[in-house]
Amino acid sequence: MKKYRLIIFEGIDGSGKTTQAKYFAKKLNAFYFKEPKFFKREILSKIEPLTELFLFLADRSELYSNIKRLPKSAYIILDRSFPSTLAYQLIGKKIEKFISIDNYLQIDLLSRQGINPDLIIVFDVPVNIALKRLKKKTKFEEKKMLERVRRAYLFLVKKFNWQVVDASKSKEEIRKNVFLILKEKGLLK
Repeated sequence: MKKYRLIIFEGIDGSGKTTQAKYFAKKLNAFYFKEPKFFKREILSKIEPLTELFLFLADRSELYSNIKRLPKSAYIILDRSFPSTLAYQLIGKKIEKFISIDNYLQIDLLSRQGINPDLIIVFDVPVNIALKRLKKKTKFEEKKMLERVRRAYLFLVKKFNWQVVDASKSKEEIRKNVFLILKEKGLLK
């Protein structure tokens, strides 16, 4: 029996997904989590891409352990999860040379302790707009990298039939579109 409603907000840095995730967490009285949570300093340091991938998996495992302890009927908004790792590490950093998307997803499902989301929404925005929005940049916000990651997200949206929102619009228009998706999917309280 499913205990909660799990919605993942995704997109390149500067897409506005965090702003929207926090808004909808408050609006739905949902629990809000942002990845990475536990190994952020290590992940942001200069490490090998494969090491980075495994740190994300470890971080995710800890986070999903916390999710499993939440009360029944809880709404959960995740600001990033496994789709980010697919887009940034597997495709963006070309780790898919070593591990296929399907094999990665099997390992990732272990880190998520068998928990699948009810909905994944990808906030799509051109890279030049995203970069203008960013106040502080990390190793993940280089223009070429973000362009690869944006293409990866759009590929994954098609492959897995995730929802996509045009994040170049105003915050209000984006919220309206997210509300429509949540309503269509039966995820509004």
